Amino acid sequence: MTSNDAEVLFEKAGESYSSRVKLILDPQVLGVASNPLALRILSSTAEKPAYAREIGRSLGISEQTVYYHVKRLMNAGLLEVVESSAIRGAVAKKVAASSSGIALLYRPSTAIRVAKDARRTPLVAFFREFIVDHVFNGYFVVGSPEPHGPFRAAARDGHYAAQLGFALGALATTDDDFSVRLDTDVKAEKAYDSHLVLFGGPATNLLTAEVNRLLPVRFDESNYWAGLMDGMGRRFNGETDAVIAKVPSPFAQGRSVVVLAGIRHVGTKSAVIGLTRQPGDVLSTYDGQPTFACVVKGYDQDGDGKVDHVDVLARYP
Repeated sequence: MTSNDAEVLFEKAGESYSSRVKLILDPQVLGVASNPLALRILSSTAEKPAYAREIGRSLGISEQTVYYHVKRLMNAGLLEVVESSAIRGAVAKKVAASSSGIALLYRPSTAIRVAKDARRTPLVAFFREFIVDHVFNGYFVVGSPEPHGPFRAAARDGHYAAQLGFALGALATTDDDFSVRLDTDVKAEKAYDSHLVLFGGPATNLLTAEVNRLLPVRFDESNYWAGLMDGMGRRFNGETDAVIAKVPSPFAQGRSVVVLAGIRHVGTKSAVIGLTRQPGDVLSTYDGQPTFACVVKGYDQDGDGKVDHVDVLARYP
């Protein structure tokens, strides 16, 4: 009999939850678990580990019947021993359900292998409203590579969007609409009525310039290249410094905007690396709040001359 640990994400009454379950690949396991007494034993021991005698007493069944079902459930991997003790020369085993529930994969050949780095729960939570029924509900907005905007700046960081695309691609697909747009196209078409992920600072991405005032740590309005500043007077002006932020959209009610932007284009790379490779660290204080930001600094950790790691300099909150 075969079963494996799995994590399921689900929504109930508008709230998001996750739970560890046993993913069943062998229908025989489902047969073992579907017995009414077996289900009662699983439910009971999921709340509180117990010895067979205690289970029998609480459920009103014989100890011998309990042993029969416990043995089958343990062979199926649905019960596990959490404690043993010697009683009158015999070994008594306290058992507990090995998960919160079960899920049957009745067609294993349809399963998709997902890269471990792309399946991290913090990244899923951060983009929760962006992904509906496994479809990405939003746009990646990159700065135009042509001189544009009041500074006649040309963006050099649009290609970093591909890294985030690979990470989210393990979690969702796109619909028929093209999911990557230039900032100039979004402005011209007024295509604001969606969740947005903005790449690049306000000098090279016109939409980042429009949300800059909403960020907990923002680019200096007097000179975008001078660095980032927060309400406590702290400044961040390193070449690889960047902000990772999420705020309610000023363009459309009920939508969110994520900003990944550096003071220089290599800073935007730092933001993307931090979010995709180190989400557990970067998003450690993110708990679903509508407004969140952190500042990261990129480093060349392996000595090949390219940024490949980030340190978090500040979090808001």
